[in-house]
Amino acid sequence: MELIHIKPEKCTDCLHCARVCPVHAIVVKPGQDHPEVNHQSCIGCGACIVSCNDDAIGFYDSKPAVVKLLEDEHKVAALVDPSISGEFPDITDYRKFVEMIRRLGFELVMDVSFGVDLVARKYKALFSETKGKFYITANCPAIVENVQKFHPELTDNLAPIVSPMVATARVVKAVYGQHTKIVFIGPCIAAKLYSGEFVRDAEVDAVLTFGELRQLFISHSIHESQLEYSDFDPPIGRLGSLYPLSNGILEAGNIPQSLMDGNVITSEGHKSSLKAIQSFEKNIDQVQKNFNIFFNEGCLMGPGMSPGGDKQMRASQVINYSRRRLKNYDENKWQFEMDKFRDLNLACHFSSNDMRLPEPDKTRVDEILTLLDKSGERKGMCSGCGFESCRAFATAVAQGITRTDMCLDFNTKNKNKYIETLRDAKVKSDTEIAKLRKELKERLAEFDFINDKLETSRAIMNQIPSGVVIVDQKLKITSSNRSFIEILGDEARDIDEIIPGLRGADLKTLVPVQFYKVFQNVLATGENILSRDVKIDEAILNLSVFSIKDKKVVGGIVRDMFSPEVRNEQIIQRVTEVIDQNLGMVQQIGFLLGEGASKTEAMLNSIIQLHRKKKRDGMG
Repeated sequence: MELIHIKPEKCTDCLHCARVCPVHAIVVKPGQDHPEVNHQSCIGCGACIVSCNDDAIGFYDSKPAVVKLLEDEHKVAALVDPSISGEFPDITDYRKFVEMIRRLGFELVMDVSFGVDLVARKYKALFSETKGKFYITANCPAIVENVQKFHPELTDNLAPIVSPMVATARVVKAVYGQHTKIVFIGPCIAAKLYSGEFVRDAEVDAVLTFGELRQLFISHSIHESQLEYSDFDPPIGRLGSLYPLSNGILEAGNIPQSLMDGNVITSEGHKSSLKAIQSFEKNIDQVQKNFNIFFNEGCLMGPGMSPGGDKQMRASQVINYSRRRLKNYDENKWQFEMDKFRDLNLACHFSSNDMRLPEPDKTRVDEILTLLDKSGERKGMCSGCGFESCRAFATAVAQGITRTDMCLDFNTKNKNKYIETLRDAKVKSDTEIAKLRKELKERLAEFDFINDKLETSRAIMNQIPSGVVIVDQKLKITSSNRSFIEILGDEARDIDEIIPGLRGADLKTLVPVQFYKVFQNVLATGENILSRDVKIDEAILNLSVFSIKDKKVVGGIVRDMFSPEVRNEQIIQRVTEVIDQNLGMVQQIGFLLGEGASKTEAMLNSIIQLHRKKKRDGMG
């Protein structure tokens, strides 16, 4: 299955998605109309989706899977990320959206904040017991994917603690039964990679983004104004409701954050999170801190939230939501629940999945840098390509995952050179255009002259009493006269009304096999066949076929031997006149049609001999 997909019908090939992808999983190949997603390298961060202004990038739709779960007989629990308070400012009381979720068919609606509290307690213990080894928090799925795929050496430094989503799922199954189906609802797209939709035997069956949740509310006609209040099912978390803020989990676990006493560095955001991982990899021995990293600016700015949200506004909503919930909060009950799940297994193990491409030959990279005019030392770079350096970009070009036109500087220089070339060529082009116009005028005049000649030739050909037909090497008729059409009969006349002169018609469909075989023979051998009698039904046709263009175009003259014209006593005189008067005409027609001269005289003489023989035999 594919987490991220590009919609070709909407993509404008602006390549902005490729520039913002932190791991360059949006591949831009030479000769392709649109970029494509390398699904194995994708970390599900959603940066490409957020950056696309054309709605040309989408992600896996979990709504059908969730609807199917709700239709089954199993109990289904919705695990709601605390970020929902920042997603639904239009809902006046959090208990309203709890009831709205129940109306979709969920039997249980759980607040993930309790799972956050459990995980935060584990982190406090882990960070307090550090013995020279430091960790990266494993709460952000995009960060976990990034480490496993592109910093595999740091996989053992991922904190071996499950995410709040999984922790809450384990609580639900411990309290409400192992067969309970789990649907997580939150702001994260990458979380889908850890669900049963993508992973066999996953502890969470499906993941809905808040955007998908809104769509389900609309499709099920669920509105806040029509519903009463409903609270989350227990157990309910405490300070875990601050989890949408990047340091919220530290607040929930009472983990020291002061500059002097704290041993955790929090980093958030697209670029900062990636630099934090690089810093951990290079400098952890000097830094000696644990890293709390979120790809986005906290979960409240995740790609599964409604686009265009204001971070500070959402943060204030999360804090106000937490204050309202904790106003009359029963901390003793919370402590009881926390003690109850003290021994709940929250451990996990991560495995490296190296997706880094082999380094290309240095000589090839240097050649690309020279092509880009980037071979010299530079004090800075524009970063327009999305890579950390010009050499990194040239390396990617050599690896085949991007194109040189992704370099804005290179593109600009090429365009400027092109403009200069056009300017230099302007005078030459003006001269060439004038010359071409003159040639075009002459060609049009020649065309008109030839066309007139062809039309005249066709008109003359229609005056010849014998049937005349010219065909190409595929036995398609290129021209025929009226006499030929009349000899063929009604079917040919019907076709002639639609296609004058039968041009383009297949000779094989109009005449018997013994007729068109004569034409095939002349095309194959190039040798003329003169005065061949062909019997069609009760008629006898005298057929002469001659080559006009060797093995490509042949012409045929057809006479009905039983027509009054042929049987007339004056046939010899008439045929002689044809020889004298019409031979040149047929040859001229063949020439004008691009088909050469015929051998009409030999054919017509054969007709004379035939008639004389018949007279001697008493057939006249």
